[in-house]
Amino acid sequence: MKNQLMKYLIFILAFVFAISSCNELDSIPDDDLTLKSNRVKGNEVAIDFNGPHYELNLLGKKNDWNDKTVDNPDRHTMFIPRDTEGWKIYLEQNNIVINHKDTIGKNVGFLPGIRIDMTQGEEFAVLDGTVFDGDGCEFQLGPGKYQVFVAARGKKNVPDAKIDAWLEALQETLDVSADEIDSLWYYLNLGSITVKRSWQDMTDLFYIDEEEAYPLPYNGGPNGQWIFDYMDWLDDLVVELDTDGDGVTDEVITYSELAYFWQLQNNGSQLIKVRFYPV
Repeated sequence: MKNQLMKYLIFILAFVFAISSCNELDSIPDDDLTLKSNRVKGNEVAIDFNGPHYELNLLGKKNDWNDKTVDNPDRHTMFIPRDTEGWKIYLEQNNIVINHKDTIGKNVGFLPGIRIDMTQGEEFAVLDGTVFDGDGCEFQLGPGKYQVFVAARGKKNVPDAKIDAWLEALQETLDVSADEIDSLWYYLNLGSITVKRSWQDMTDLFYIDEEEAYPLPYNGGPNGQWIFDYMDWLDDLVVELDTDGDGVTDEVITYSELAYFWQLQNNGSQLIKVRFYPV
């Protein structure tokens, strides 16, 4: 009788926990996870949503959440503010140029929201899993190219979150005659995605076209270039300038401090799911 009573109590506790979990997070309907065809810069790519993919989970926490370092590369989660109001991404303060497509203006000094740096390496890895330790998050993609989708999960009637993708580049100019170095920071907006409760295709944010690259050089095709391929090319580029037309190089331009990052503004989402499907 005692064992039966214990099993009954455990069942009640498990049932209550299941109910509370469902109230805390509403699942994304599985109906959205079907075989679809999605356009990426003019190319039709069929994606099986139930096929192989990597999923990154951005967990929304209150602003007083702990400041412990989260550096386990095998994890699939990052900790971000549930509400990013008052959070700022500080940019280089001198000689800032914002892409002409953006309406923020020049020399703004900061962008609202939090920063998630995106790199690409030999495997998927969460290199920095929290913004609460005083800096941004950092995520490393595996090799190759991907279709990328995002969706919000959590309490209903929460305002949509927003992700802007940016390219950061430092142009360094060496004046050969004077042997002086001058620098100019560029922040190029690659576009935005509204994070809703249904899956949104955000693959375009990982591609750059000629208009987005301006005023930096561009070597991709009309359908755009994978952002990390573009950054590798730009990093190796050396431009020699003959400014006075005498046949002698007067300036040499190189590019460094290249970074691709997200500006994320969250309005209450407890979980933002990001999926990477190999192409």
